Amino acid sequence: MKKENKINYTENDRTIVNALKGAESPMTLAQINETTNLVKLVAGNIVSAMKKGLIAKAGEVDVEKEGTRKVYTYNFVSGDVMTKADGTPFNYTDGEKEILKVASEIDSPFTLETLSKKLGRKVSSGSTNGLIKKGNITKGDQISVPCTVKSTVSTYVFVADIPENN
Repeated sequence: MKKENKINYTENDRTIVNALKGAESPMTLAQINETTNLVKLVAGNIVSAMKKGLIAKAGEVDVEKEGTRKVYTYNFVSGDVMTKADGTPFNYTDGEKEILKVASEIDSPFTLETLSKKLGRKVSSGSTNGLIKKGNITKGDQISVPCTVKSTVSTYVFVADIPENN
């Protein structure tokens, strides 16, 4: 004879059920956490409540939040034409010359975003790599800068209450 497993309902289960039970629309984990006082729920709490049949995934939504990302800084060294090991001068594209002119006018260290704003166009790391190899610019430290992080997250809905005797 197979033994029936008793489901153990936790305070986190109750918190999730109570948050979703009165909700007008599906909620994300972040929205559920906003409705709770001191409880900080994590994805594992949601999975547990879903496995117990208390809530269900309703869909997904795109969200934006403030975050940070790591970027490198760069330092202007010289606007002079540098020479190769054999003494011949490097060739510079018009784009490289433009970058060097602007880089010479801004304070070091600078980021590609700063350089892009001053140039009035997007500058990628590929645009500076040639100048790093030639010795006109050096790569500096990696720093954290604020940014907007976009992601897709799941939403959840109330399915069933926790039984009275639990």
